[in-house]
This record gives sequence, C-alpha cells and structure tokens, in this order.
Amino acid sequence: MEQNIPHQLVIRNKNGVYLSNMLAKSDEEMQLINQDGNSQLIVLEDYILMFNKKTIKLHDYKQPVKELEFTNLQNIHLTESKQNLIIMDKLDQQSFQLQILKFPSLESKGINFNIKNFKREAWPILKFSSEDQYFYIIQNQKLHCYADNKCLFQTDIGNCEYFSVQPNTQKPLIVCYSLMDFNIKESFLKIVDINGKIKYEKKLHQTSDLEVIWSPNGQSLLINKGFHEDNTNQSYFGQNQVLFYDFPKNALRELPTYEGPIHHVQWSPSSKEFILLSGFMPSGAVMYDNTCKPLFEFGKDHKNKIIWGNGRFVMICGFGNLDGSIHIWDAKTLKQVSNNKYKSASLCYWSPCSRYYVCAKVTPRMNVDNQYSLFDYHGKEIINRKFLELYDVQFRPSNIKFEERPPTPTKQVQQEPPKKQFIAFADNPLAQQMRAMKAGEGARVLQVDETFGKQSNNNYPPGYDPPKEKKKRVRKPKQQQQQQ
Repeated sequence: MEQNIPHQLVIRNKNGVYLSNMLAKSDEEMQLINQDGNSQLIVLEDYILMFNKKTIKLHDYKQPVKELEFTNLQNIHLTESKQNLIIMDKLDQQSFQLQILKFPSLESKGINFNIKNFKREAWPILKFSSEDQYFYIIQNQKLHCYADNKCLFQTDIGNCEYFSVQPNTQKPLIVCYSLMDFNIKESFLKIVDINGKIKYEKKLHQTSDLEVIWSPNGQSLLINKGFHEDNTNQSYFGQNQVLFYDFPKNALRELPTYEGPIHHVQWSPSSKEFILLSGFMPSGAVMYDNTCKPLFEFGKDHKNKIIWGNGRFVMICGFGNLDGSIHIWDAKTLKQVSNNKYKSASLCYWSPCSRYYVCAKVTPRMNVDNQYSLFDYHGKEIINRKFLELYDVQFRPSNIKFEERPPTPTKQVQQEPPKKQFIAFADNPLAQQMRAMKAGEGARVLQVDETFGKQSNNNYPPGYDPPKEKKKRVRKPKQQQQQQ
C-alpha cells in the first residue's frame, strides 16, 4: 500500500450493520452498529441512516441518535445538501403521505402532501434545488414550485409525470418529460425556467425510457432516451439515442454512437468531460468534452459500466453477464493504468481517495459465494473476506481533501531475456492488442473533425475502411469469342 489512509467500510450482512477498518480480516475487528441486517442504508461521513418498513434509525457511528416509527414506510431520500429528508409513508390501501423532515434532527418541517398514488420509478416525486432553496412537485398535470410553504408558481406541463432539477445553480431549470405506455401514446420533453415559463418543448418520437444526466456543476445536460422496440427489426435491444442540450442555441442535437444499445453514460467529477459506452459487444467507449467534442476512443471491448473516481482515475468494466474485466485509465494522460477481473460482481465502489476500490458479490443477486475484495488501483488484491450472506458493502465518506496524484510507478523487475522465441497465442494480451489495432478497434486520440459510430461505410469500426471490391472478370460465351 502507498500510504496509511484510514478508510472505513460499512458492511451489512445477515447479522447486522457493522463499521470496519478497510484492512480488517475478521468479525472481531468490526464494530456493531445495528442488529437488523435487513435495513437499507444511507451512509454519510458523520451519520448512517438505517430504514425498513417500520422505522428510521439515525446513528453517529458511536451511539444511536434518534428513531422514528411509521405505518408502512415506502422510501426515503436525502437531499444533496444533506439538510432535508423526504419520506413516503403508506397510511392505508388508498392513500400515501409525503413528509419533509429536517436533517439530522429528523424533526418535521410541517410540510406534508397527501398522495393517492405514485410511480416508484419516479421517486423522489418531490425534488429540491441547490442548497434546498426551492422544492418542486407535480400535481394534477402542473409543476408546482415552493419556497418553504409558499407556492411561487404552477405551470401546466400536460401529461409529464417525471422531472429533474438542474443542480448547483441559484436559478435552476426543470426538465419535465413523459414516457410512452398503454395510456400515453406520445412522449414530450419540456424545460421550465425559474419563472415557470416553458423555455423549450419537443415531442419525442418513440420514447419508453429516458434518463436526464446533468453534469455535476449543472452547466451541461445529456438526455439518454430509448424505445423498447425496433421498427426496423435490426436490433433486439430496441432503439437508443443520446441527445445534448445546447444552452446558447436552446436546442437538442444527437451524438454519434456505435451501432447498438447505449450501455452507460457518466460525467467526470470535474464536469469537463464524459464517457459514452455504446454498441453491440464488443462495445466502444468514447470520451467527449463538455461541448460534445470527441476526444479519445478507449477501444472496443466487452464493457457495460463506467465508474469515475473522485480524482483522475476512471474504471471501464464488464459486469453482469460479462466476464468481470476491469480496466482503469488515467483520464489526464489517457493511458491505461491496470487490468483486473472480478467475475459476478454485484457492487463496485471507489474509495474517497480513488487509490483503492472494493468489489463484492452480494445477496440477492448472488445467493452463493458472498464476499468482497479490496484492491489498489494497480489491481493488486489487498483483502478478501467471505460471508454466508452479504447484503451491502461501501466506503464511509471522508471530509479529507486528497491530493490528485498521478499513478505511482511500479517497480520494474529486471528479467533475463527469453531463451526461446516468443509465440503470441490467440488468447495472449499482446496478440489481442495487435488484432485490435489492425482492425481499428484499439485506443486512440480522435481528430477534430473525425466521425465514428453509425458511419456511412456499412458501420465499420472507427479508423477502418471497408475493403475495396475487386472487379469481377466476366467471361464471354464461346460463340461470341468465335465470332470475333
């Protein structure tokens, strides 16, 4: 290990919730926080929230602080500023109650909404702006904006049931949208300004899924939309698009992607760039700047997940039904730092310093072989712990400002030259790299006006031109040859 960093892990298993040093090797080294292992967790620097259907418990890692009881708790949400806690309690079969509590005191603010029904995929149905200055809720096809208990405006937004609030700005925009289902045949996207006026409106063609992706600083916006069917019958995954909202021009434009599904899109913590992972397997990962100018192509591989660290490292992984490969890149130098593999991973998190990461196999996704492993960014396994039933493991956040440091050079061990000629077998990494470079699928810096993805050259990979067709020689019949 590079340095002694006091990171801690919060572990939830069938015996309860524990706080542990990240290097702990046994249960005796863990601190018991709660005996209810079925509680869901919100892990913070100074507190940990544990909740189930009946209670919310607040703990400061030393002792219990407060406990609240509910009829049938549906879900909770802590705002980004950590000042308010939104809860949804089911009072009976036909009514829900939405409440806002102060955090960390958990005292009621006296702001309640009676809800007849709500879609769980729309949670939280009440959202706060930056520093919790305003909050928004959709009721009776109108977007309501409140400051404390006072309604500032209400805007008619039609059948839009979902919305997202622009982060880190005093005058936020609100993106409202609807999705197609059995009752809604058309999908719309509307952007509302701080005065309640609709700034932008667009009818979305065939949209059954939509994800609003704000940059962390709130100054850039991506829309990831999809439709579960493909009318052209070319893809089993349906149709996908990634749109970029141009603030100065007040318009949406489509980003070029590889042919196939959109696997993941994620902004960097600095908001200066993002990575888009798309295409049929092997998929392609491309880095853009915050104006959607393509910067770098990471090559094509079997990947479906992007995880940015708090510093300069980014992880491009193949989880789920893929082989569990983990490639770590330095986003500053655009060089690969390490390769690793963790099959059947259910969870993967960076440490607060971004020099370590933890991978885990947890219940219910994996009912056998539950465990977690701690790695450094070079891919070296430091700790592996096995459990009969493991539900969750994550790093405790830290208020320490870690210096952004480049990768530490590894010690180069001088080796004797091979006595026999080296043969690159088909599964050798060098052979794979050479084949990728030959096919135009390797990592490379993109040019200013270069295009990629859905090309006009029959969707050949970037940098690879289709082979020139040879002219076929047409033989003349013997009768024509004799006449000549």
